Amino acid sequence: MNLRSIDLNLLVVLDALLAERSVRRAGERIGLSQSATSHALERLRKLLSDDLLVRAASGMEPTPRALALAAPLRVALQGIETALAPHRFDPAEARDTFVLAVETYETIVLLPGLVDEMRREAPHATLTVRSGSTEEILAGLDGGRVDVAIGVLKGLPDRFMTCGLLADGHACAMRQDHPLAQAPLTLEQYLAAPHLRVSMTGDGANAVDAALAARGLRRKVTMQLPHGLAAVVALSRSDLVASVTRGAALGFAAVAPLAVLDLPFDVPRTEFRLAWNRRFNDSPAHVWLRRRLVAIGALAGG
Repeated sequence: MNLRSIDLNLLVVLDALLAERSVRRAGERIGLSQSATSHALERLRKLLSDDLLVRAASGMEPTPRALALAAPLRVALQGIETALAPHRFDPAEARDTFVLAVETYETIVLLPGLVDEMRREAPHATLTVRSGSTEEILAGLDGGRVDVAIGVLKGLPDRFMTCGLLADGHACAMRQDHPLAQAPLTLEQYLAAPHLRVSMTGDGANAVDAALAARGLRRKVTMQLPHGLAAVVALSRSDLVASVTRGAALGFAAVAPLAVLDLPFDVPRTEFRLAWNRRFNDSPAHVWLRRRLVAIGALAGG
């Protein structure tokens, strides 16, 4: 296909349509009316000889051809945007939308500081936080849908860059009037208690379970939840106990009447890393965001 014969603005419309799965929302995203966006979609269908998006019960769904185009199109457009953007970043004037992907509830330790930094330095910028598995997060970094990621991210392919963010120990959280909250926790009491496990990715065992398994032990997990807020509510209203990183436990206790106790066994500190796509390493906006997160992590985790 001869690029000189293509209105490249149509590719911007296609990128928005694939992201929003709605003609109206795609138009709002790029500043076009709904009728103009519909007209552009018809031109794209003729150009590519494919329906691209078809109506379904859940909205508009992409065809296989459209799905195959989505990631390379986003990468190409983001590359153009990066190339044409001024080589400077003024946070006070920035209208950027930063997308942060996380695979761990430990983000509760970092987000308050990041919110404060953005309010102070980048009041017009927008922050979106998403959760997902490692595979989903890396796909987002590849496709340009995610700026930076936080998690236990090890052994990543060379196209990703990482740096240490924070390291944290573990503690046990429970309601303040819990029968076990008034004295040091024994291993016997710990193993007999009903446990709440927090997992944003839905995975099972974590560092605490691994440390117990090394001793030939296993805790009784009776509930698993995906988010810290849900865990706080559950702990406040039950006899459940939760073994989480100490920073997260203290964060939970700051917003609810919870006690934080030392675990009756050793668990190695968990190291959390910051990751980003190598092609955005020199982006001034990305550099600003990464530096703020690293500074916040240093204060939070030591």
